[in-house]
Amino acid sequence: MGNIIFISLSCYGVLSRCWDSITRRATSVGLEGALSNPSPSWDGRFDDDLIAEILSRLPAESLLRFRCVCKSWLALISDPYFARKHISTYISRLKLLVTVNPTRSIDFEAILKDDYRVGYTVLPEAPRLWVLGSCNGLICREEDEGGDLILWNPSTRDTYKLPEQIETRYRQFFGFGYDSTNEDYKVIVGLQTEITVFTLKTGSWKIVEQSEYVGRFYGEGCLLNGALHWLEDRRSKFTIISFDLAEEKFQELPSPNICRKEISSRLGIGKTIGNCLFLYLYDSKRHTSQTGIAFTIWVLKEYGVNESWTRVVQIPSSSLSPRHIFDYKPISVLEDDKVLMNRISKRSQWNHLVLYNPKENRQKKYRRLIHDYYIMPKLYVETLVSPKTGR
Repeated sequence: MGNIIFISLSCYGVLSRCWDSITRRATSVGLEGALSNPSPSWDGRFDDDLIAEILSRLPAESLLRFRCVCKSWLALISDPYFARKHISTYISRLKLLVTVNPTRSIDFEAILKDDYRVGYTVLPEAPRLWVLGSCNGLICREEDEGGDLILWNPSTRDTYKLPEQIETRYRQFFGFGYDSTNEDYKVIVGLQTEITVFTLKTGSWKIVEQSEYVGRFYGEGCLLNGALHWLEDRRSKFTIISFDLAEEKFQELPSPNICRKEISSRLGIGKTIGNCLFLYLYDSKRHTSQTGIAFTIWVLKEYGVNESWTRVVQIPSSSLSPRHIFDYKPISVLEDDKVLMNRISKRSQWNHLVLYNPKENRQKKYRRLIHDYYIMPKLYVETLVSPKTGR
C-alpha cells in the first residue's frame, strides 16, 4: 500500500511538472483557449484526455511503472490506441542494442556526451542472439544462428515466437518491418531457392514468387519508407534493391555515380538518424597504408531521386586506427555528419563503439564490448507496441 501511495504521489509530481510543457504545446493540440482561460471552478484535477496527453509524452519505462497507480491508468496504458498515440507523440528515446551475452541496451543520448564510458542496462531475458531487424520498438531476433525466430519488445520484455518455418540457418537475406498500408508487421527471409514472408496478422508464412532475386544480395535489409533495402555488389557495378512491404515486390533504386577503381574497396548501406538512406565506400588499401581517404559516405536526401545523392563526409585513413589491428563498419550517420561506427579488433576478443567527428577529424572510443564480427549493434526506440498483436 505504501509503495502505491508513493508511486501515486510521484505520478502526480510528474503530471505537474509536465503542465508547463503541455501549456507550451497547447497550440499544436488545440487546447490553448482552455489553458489560457481555465474555469474559475477548476479544482486542480486533470481530466482523462489531458492525462492521456501528458502520459503519451513519457518514456515507456515510466509508463510501465505507472500501470499500478490505478485501474484507469492500467486500462489507458494497456490500450493499443494509446500505444499508437505514444509512438506519434513521444519523441522516442533511441537505444542501442548490443548483442553480447547477455544482451545490453545503451542510451543513445549518452553516446553523444563527452563521457568515454557509456553505461548500459543488461537484458537478462535475452542471452546471445542474432537480430534480423528493428521497427517501432520491436526486435525480430533469433536464438543463436538457425534457432527460433522471436518478436521482442525490449522495453516491455514481451515476446512472441513465430511459427516454425524452414531451416533459417540457410538464409541468404532477411529483414523486418512495418506495412503501414495494411497495418501489419512482416518478416522476410530469402533462402537458397525461395523467398518467404511472415505476416503478424495471419500468424503464418507464405512464399513470394520472385525467385529471380535469390542469390543476388545477402544480409539484413535496411528499413526505410515502408521498404527493406539491400546492396547488390558485383564489383563491376552495384545496385540498391528494395522490397516494398505493402506490395511485397522488389524493385531497383537509383544509385550515386561512384568511380570505383580499387578492387580492395567495400560498399555498404545504412540509415541515418534523420531517416535517410546512406551508402559508404570503404577503401581498405588506403586504410592499410594510412594514406588518403578510407571512408566516403553519400546520403540520399530525397528518397527515390537520384540527383539528391550528396557526399556528406570523408574519413581520412590517418584519423583511424591501423587496419592490421582494427576493422570498421558504420552503424549510422548522425547530426553534423558525425559517424557512429563499430570498431572491431583483429587481435583480441573486444570491439568498441567509435564516434567520428568530421569537424575535429578524430574518433572517440567508448566502453569495451565483447567482439562478434557478424553481429552489429542495432538502434531501436522505446515503445509499448505488443509483439503478439503489433498494436
